[in-house]
Amino acid sequence: MCAAGIPPSRRLSSYIPATVGPWLSEADRVYGPETVFGYIDGAGEVYRSYNMRLLVARRFHKDGRPDIVVDAFDMGAPEDAFGVFTHDLDGDDAGVGQGSVYKAGLLAFWKDRYFVSVYAEAETDETRAAVVALGREVAGAIPGRGEPPGLLRALPAEGLETRTVRFLHTHPILNYHFFVADENILLLGRETGAVLAEYGEAGGRSRLLVVRHKSARRAARAEASFRRAYLPEASGAEAVRTENGKWTAVRAWGRHLAVVFDAATAEEAAGRLDAVKRRLEEERS
Repeated sequence: MCAAGIPPSRRLSSYIPATVGPWLSEADRVYGPETVFGYIDGAGEVYRSYNMRLLVARRFHKDGRPDIVVDAFDMGAPEDAFGVFTHDLDGDDAGVGQGSVYKAGLLAFWKDRYFVSVYAEAETDETRAAVVALGREVAGAIPGRGEPPGLLRALPAEGLETRTVRFLHTHPILNYHFFVADENILLLGRETGAVLAEYGEAGGRSRLLVVRHKSARRAARAEASFRRAYLPEASGAEAVRTENGKWTAVRAWGRHLAVVFDAATAEEAAGRLDAVKRRLEEERS
């Protein structure tokens, strides 16, 4: 039960209306972390990697029209709702919730601790309008707003491509967006937080990864692990030229670790690490 005595599934269901235009809702289906695979087999592990608590799925039906489906996830914390939203940012901003994308009949948005997708089984002018209207109604019913992950403030603003920012916890999700290694050489896990972003122009972009470990000791171990596996020829140098001719650099401060991949020069890599350090110090002051 939640604090107000309402079961979480009932509270989440209450944010979804019973009708959308001529479409009428069918009975809700409710899933937890262990049963979500029965509903979304291929993508279930993505939601689990962001610590999902609950999914309420509601289908809307009207004879002669494509069905519309709402999948509303309680992710437990705003940073995880934001994180799962950033897993797929393909689409146009629809102005729904605290961040949204719409493409080909699918609307996705986050607000507070919730991630919501609304999709039509076929896109028409009518379903497009209905999907966006339904998303706005759900977002409006969610009473709170959540803070994005504080770790985003570690990203230097200069050169940042904001549409590439991802928040994640686990090694498989990192590799999905940018392959680092088969093994978990950065010691990522659900107890860690990480932001990945791209810098520069398309075709010549570098990437920055900032990880918040649970302790300074863990961050130091992760730095040593990364150096052994990814930069074995470093010989103590902070920035190393890799096989593609670009530069990679790694540095740990306290419980934070930052890695720059594919910088054009060693100076660019070191400068970005310096900028991350300054931003982390500003956060502590």
